[in-house]
Amino acid sequence: MQSQRQRLNKKKQNITSKLPPLTEILRGTFIEWWQVCARSNCKCHKSRKYQHGPFYRVSYSKGNRSYHVYVPLKDKEKIKTWVNNYNKLWQGIEDISALNIKLIRKTV
Repeated sequence: MQSQRQRLNKKKQNITSKLPPLTEILRGTFIEWWQVCARSNCKCHKSRKYQHGPFYRVSYSKGNRSYHVYVPLKDKEKIKTWVNNYNKLWQGIEDISALNIKLIRKTV
């Protein structure tokens, strides 16, 4: 029969094996937006259904500044996956940290 320590370590290994590769992560928020153009006679000013788009970008912050990076349509799915991978990685870190706290408590 496995000890509780062994079970916790096995859970950590299971979490680690499901994490995405570090080369395919991107911290930020994937944004889809529609745009109203500068031409005052364009029908995009009348209704949302006529607005131009969708366009895609990633928003991220560094220090006290926010940045936006345009995402080409051909790269949309890849970049969206990278952002989702970052969130999975962060959740994995949180889960492993919680298991490590349980392991620490077992030794005290």
